[in-house]
Amino acid sequence: MQNPPPQSYMLRLWREHHGAPVRITVVLVGQPDERRHFSTLAECFAWLNEQATRPDPPQLVVPGSAPIVAQKHAPEK
Repeated sequence: MQNPPPQSYMLRLWREHHGAPVRITVVLVGQPDERRHFSTLAECFAWLNEQATRPDPPQLVVPGSAPIVAQKHAPEK
């Protein structure tokens, strides 16, 4: 049985202004348009835990692309 591909996320913590509560944005690396926004760290961690425990994590699909089966480099001239 083959292991599922790893998923990479970028976590951004930010505030709307000084003293405001922390906001969280999670971006799926490789799909910058795929963003999740959270009001609390607890909500973010719950979602990340759900992603980590799914039996079949979502595949990384870039619109207009096909899966890479093999990649060859052109010989140097």
